[in-house]
Amino acid sequence: MKKFRARNIWFVALIGVAIFAIFITRIGYGRFLFLISNVNKSFVIIVFLLNVLNIITFTMSWKFLIPTNIGFYKLFKFYVAGIFINNVTPALGSGGEPVKAMLLGEETGSSKAECFAWVVYHRIVNIFSFLAVELAGIGLLFYKPELTLERWEISALVLSIVFGFFIFGLLIYFYIRKDKLSLFALSMLRSFVPLISWVKKSFDYRAHASAIEKSINSFHSGLRGVHCNKNGIAKALLFSSLGWIFEIMEMYVIFLSLGTGAHIPISVLIITYSISIISGWIPLFLPGGIGVVDSTMATLFILGGVPLEVALLATLLYRLSSYWFNTVLGAFYLWNSLKKSIS
Repeated sequence: MKKFRARNIWFVALIGVAIFAIFITRIGYGRFLFLISNVNKSFVIIVFLLNVLNIITFTMSWKFLIPTNIGFYKLFKFYVAGIFINNVTPALGSGGEPVKAMLLGEETGSSKAECFAWVVYHRIVNIFSFLAVELAGIGLLFYKPELTLERWEISALVLSIVFGFFIFGLLIYFYIRKDKLSLFALSMLRSFVPLISWVKKSFDYRAHASAIEKSINSFHSGLRGVHCNKNGIAKALLFSSLGWIFEIMEMYVIFLSLGTGAHIPISVLIITYSISIISGWIPLFLPGGIGVVDSTMATLFILGGVPLEVALLATLLYRLSSYWFNTVLGAFYLWNSLKKSIS
């Protein structure tokens, strides 16, 4: 297992180095050094502060959904640790959810299934608030009568909205239809039986299937418990929406840091951000959407009229703050949490 984790981390690091190398080569090494040296350092500090505010508000939104008493700082550590696993595990951006549930269960004494329910409900809230912020941003775009969008921009927006609502609808469907969730979980278990049996010779499918059924029952009980907390859900939605707004501001400030020549139309910013985030949800089995988000974001900036060197540098800076900084921070907190649990 340790080898597996190490292999994941090296895989992500190599992809990251390759992306940075490709982008810097496209910009030109000399030009890259010139642009970096002229970046406004004060704005860069604001970018990282906005990134931290993004994590804080998402943690607060999660706290409102948890019925047991737990300190904010501990929850913050568990949330960031989950980000690290999401960013290094090819599990459709959800590999960190079981880890967050495990750490939360050890801290509160609640069952893993209940904790996982609180984690999943937070995921649903985050997706819903993202779609709400995206639709509000798009609404503001069309409210401006002088704004004209290209055909590809309108098509991309429509596709991103449809895909986002599909993911949200799928989560709601499994929430409502417990039988379908059980069927899906058991079919996944059957698919992995050959692999599990190869690793674990004494694997008992019936025992594991029974355990899954019990876990799903407990999981749905946990979801119902959260669902009854109307006030908590309202506050969670508010803080989750603030988290997405902070992230959009983070991208905007990055362009401000690059100087007056790096002006970006608000339409291009909203379209690029929305589609890039959703592209990271596409099941390409790449950890944290690495490579997919980077290339999508840079391409959309360029299509939106942003100069190539500015588009590539802005993408690098955004991913440095929102992906690599969070990955390193999450690795530290996960290592710290596991060390304490072992001792």
